[in-house]
Amino acid sequence: MSELQLPLFPLGRAVVPGAQLKLQLFEQRYLKLARDCLAAEHGFGVVGIKSGGEAIAESQFYQSGCRVQIEDWDQLQNGLLGISVRADKRFVIKSCSQQDDGLWVAQVELLADESSAPLGSKSDYQGLIDLYHSLAAHSGQTVDPTEDAAILGWAIANLLPIDNADFAELLAENDPLKRLHLLATKIDQLSLQ
Repeated sequence: MSELQLPLFPLGRAVVPGAQLKLQLFEQRYLKLARDCLAAEHGFGVVGIKSGGEAIAESQFYQSGCRVQIEDWDQLQNGLLGISVRADKRFVIKSCSQQDDGLWVAQVELLADESSAPLGSKSDYQGLIDLYHSLAAHSGQTVDPTEDAAILGWAIANLLPIDNADFAELLAENDPLKRLHLLATKIDQLSLQ
């Protein structure tokens, strides 16, 4: 695990490792963030907003997030800068401050990459596998995550309407099998609503 400083991009919904996201940028602080990240070939952090908003000094963010890397950029027809990013590494925020231009910057600890976690007896996870295939059919997602607990968990979390508190909890869990069980519990809670 290593520590580094990351600029933050707070969102109403967090992202999971491997997720792709398209963002439209128009505020100067985020245009500068994109320019700096492209020039230095480094990423930025995406975190879920706990309270407040991205430009409010009293805002609070969840402590877990994902670093994203810019994969592509383009000027959109509406004149805004569009960037495509992919989440690669989970992190935990150690400290956070807001710069004069409103950009949040955090000292983060990158969490270790996960090793493969075979599902073992697929019958124990058949409900989650079936749910993934049902969700993927509607989203056009083409990954087949049915062999690995980490990939299956992130694929489902990316497709479900999970709130930021639950996302933060999933991001903070380091054991893919425990995360899958936690996800199953959250799915059960969603089905009761």
